[in-house]
Amino acid sequence: MKQDNLGNRIEELAIEYGKVVTHTGTELEQNSVNFFQKWFKHLEKIAKLPIETKISPVKNDHLNRSVCYALLQGKSKDTVVLIGHSDTVDIEDFGKIKDIAYEPEKIKEAFKNGQVDVLDKVKKDLTDEWLFGRGICDMKAGGAIEMALFEKYVQDEDFPGSVLLVAVCDEENLSAGMRHLSYILDDLNKRYGLNYKLIIDGEPHERIDKNTMIIYDGSIGKIMPICLTRGKLTHVGQVYQGLNPISLLSEIVSLTDLNQDFIETRGNTTSPAPTWLYQKDRKYVYDVSLPITSGGYMSVLPLTKTPKEIMEKLKEISVEAFENVINRTDKSFKKYLQASEEEGKIEYPTKVFIFEELVREIKKENKVDIEKILKDTEDKLTKMVNNGEISIPEAVFRLMEELLSNYSYRGPVVLWGICPPYYPSVNNLDLKNYKEMQELVEKMKDFTKENLDLKLDVQNYFTGICDLSYAMLTLDDGELSYVKDNFLMWNTYPINLDLIRKYSMPVFNIGPWGKDLHKYTERVSRSDLKYNTPKLMDFVIKEILK
Repeated sequence: MKQDNLGNRIEELAIEYGKVVTHTGTELEQNSVNFFQKWFKHLEKIAKLPIETKISPVKNDHLNRSVCYALLQGKSKDTVVLIGHSDTVDIEDFGKIKDIAYEPEKIKEAFKNGQVDVLDKVKKDLTDEWLFGRGICDMKAGGAIEMALFEKYVQDEDFPGSVLLVAVCDEENLSAGMRHLSYILDDLNKRYGLNYKLIIDGEPHERIDKNTMIIYDGSIGKIMPICLTRGKLTHVGQVYQGLNPISLLSEIVSLTDLNQDFIETRGNTTSPAPTWLYQKDRKYVYDVSLPITSGGYMSVLPLTKTPKEIMEKLKEISVEAFENVINRTDKSFKKYLQASEEEGKIEYPTKVFIFEELVREIKKENKVDIEKILKDTEDKLTKMVNNGEISIPEAVFRLMEELLSNYSYRGPVVLWGICPPYYPSVNNLDLKNYKEMQELVEKMKDFTKENLDLKLDVQNYFTGICDLSYAMLTLDDGELSYVKDNFLMWNTYPINLDLIRKYSMPVFNIGPWGKDLHKYTERVSRSDLKYNTPKLMDFVIKEILK
């Protein structure tokens, strides 16, 4: 297939694919199945190599979504995996032009004639160079590039290796599709003996310099530590006889929010400091008592820090926070007692636990079957999450409260756990063949300069959080066990960490230039869509497989 024909085919696929309504986190995501079934039939007509196509239902998915994949087997078992997500965000921000949200030319015309207000920088892009439409950039364009290349390879009887193309669901929400991919990789490896060499994602990139293309050889991680503080109940008129869990959690938030100790720099990427996404007492009715518990969760975006390192640091800070609150409360109590010339002291043992630590503590008491209690509670909460009655974080809070209720000590406690979602941080430097990948990066730079007349900037981490996190896991056995023990509500976020670690492979994000992702002015560069990105992706695939 000549390059001009390839480019035209990519644009044709991008527009057709883009019109499929696949709003994330809804049953509309299943609309992609019909599109891929049609495309699979086309592959069967043109294929000169053995292929396997399949619609694979996501395990235990309450929306019954699927992952669609096609495998071509060339001259070797060495395999490149091409991934792209089929879901998009919704179209509510399109307002009165929602009915044309998937029509590139109509959208452009609506912007030109002023039906919808757009910024001057958008007006400058109302040219043939830019293709508009919901999902056309994020990321049906990247998917179309992978599909067109796959069509080209499947017609080449001398193709040097194998290629697995996968359209995953749910990337914009909780990555159910990518988590399911680990089972697909395992199944195909067992049946065909595939040797997975590289995974390429086609997510778009945004540019500072129009002449500098950006790719990524890693992706930032995300861990969501969740904290429950229990105080001591009392009437507000006798406040010193209790302890306010809000004060305890607030002190923890104060010491951890934007804490510089969590900032990391690796290569050319620096991670932002952590921040809290939610903080609230767990009191549902008004009365004149202190709340019993207060809860919150935060976002930490690591580059190299492991979950255990992060959680142990939070525990250390929480001990300091606990002691600060006790000292402050005691100081206030002494001031209160001055008028009566009485003496007293506020004292509580510093009780700070990571989830599994408290499980072990309760087991030592040997009064209840805590593992059965937790399993029954999690099963009940999972049904509530799947029925839309409560959120996953709320389910985690209730599981933590159940654990605390079975602890014989009834005083103040700080309890930490890990709440879904969990995205491991990944980078090719963490793998044994990192030198090979670094050599490939230099070849990619030369290729881009010589063949595309562009500069190539390789960023070490994609900082927007993406599906590539599930392509690699380099935790050792101890770290892996730690995550398994302290990651809560697995049933609502099933993730097979063992399989991800088993099939860990290098990663690249190679996608077209796009602008305004998730906005009604979302658009992708036609030059990148049709020429630059497919040429570079094709070069990388063949370099890996040759």
